[in-house]
Amino acid sequence: SDPGAWSQAETTEGVQIPNPWIDCTTLEEAGKLAGFSIAAPDALEGYPEKQIAVIENEIAEVTFNNEDGQEVCFRKGLGTGDISGDYNDYAHTETRTIGDKTVTCKGSGSLVYNAAWNDDTYAYSILSTAGMTAEQLTAWVGSLA
Repeated sequence: SDPGAWSQAETTEGVQIPNPWIDCTTLEEAGKLAGFSIAAPDALEGYPEKQIAVIENEIAEVTFNNEDGQEVCFRKGLGTGDISGDYNDYAHTETRTIGDKTVTCKGSGSLVYNAAWNDDTYAYSILSTAGMTAEQLTAWVGSLA
């Protein structure tokens, strides 16, 4: 996905819709605005840039970017629907058990690009434009809470 798509306001018939995302500097700040706590990795190897953003009382996300334009986005939101914002079609969709979570994984070949699950209160997703290996998937799913 295009990281700029999340940070720009959309225009409909000449009327600008305000950007609902609020930038945050810490996970604690994000949690206060979101209305729930979020835990995600502090850093990702190979992804030196990190942004934290919230749609107030709805979704919190932590996005890591690298110099090649690749990104990994961790999201947590209220409810049990798909919060990934990813509407791509993938070669395969499968369900994997990772720890105590039942994770819907969408990908191609051996890589997963979209992982999503819920716990009946919150929905979670991890998107990786470069794809996640099985090892990354397991570690990253375990890190998002």
